[in-house]
Amino acid sequence: MPTAITPSSSDPTLATYRCPIGRLTLAARGGALVGLWVAGQRFFGHPFVVDEAVAASAQSVSSLDGSGRDAGLGRDEDAAALAAAASWLDDYFAWRVPSPARVPLSPMGSEFQLRVWEAMSAIPYGHTMTYGQLAYRLREAGIPASAQAVGGAVARNPLLLIRPCHRVVASTGPGGYAAGGDAKAWLLAHEAATASSLS
Repeated sequence: MPTAITPSSSDPTLATYRCPIGRLTLAARGGALVGLWVAGQRFFGHPFVVDEAVAASAQSVSSLDGSGRDAGLGRDEDAAALAAAASWLDDYFAWRVPSPARVPLSPMGSEFQLRVWEAMSAIPYGHTMTYGQLAYRLREAGIPASAQAVGGAVARNPLLLIRPCHRVVASTGPGGYAAGGDAKAWLLAHEAATASSLS
């Protein structure tokens, strides 16, 4: 039986979510989602020190009611953020195109990383952009960036799926993905199928 992960005042509240690409760990702090990682992901728990084995024992976010209230998840504001993220994920995996604006987000990273993640979020659903194209877009906005630097920031994206790092690809193919090549391929195919059905 899953147990609640009761955080200290500085630790995020954790919950789990099962989906087609694996077990996700969601982290909320201060009423906003600060982390969304898949089991086995490179940089799991970054920038927090979240132990993957401990995170696996967190309560399933699917046990929340619509308001996000559940005594086992601790702080109501964090439970509400986790419920919003779960609702977003439910819609995403049910072939709908949910807006990331539905989920309060507060990622932690360097100023450069935050700018890359913001630019990455502008890639439309069902589309991709290369690391080089993303670097060019940043340079146009006055932010010095190379494709390699963008790749490093994309790999450390703490909000998998909602901040769509899977939509950033190499010029020669899909490129790497912190959650693995199979997960990236599945997500890109899922979005392509959904986007084509919306036309």
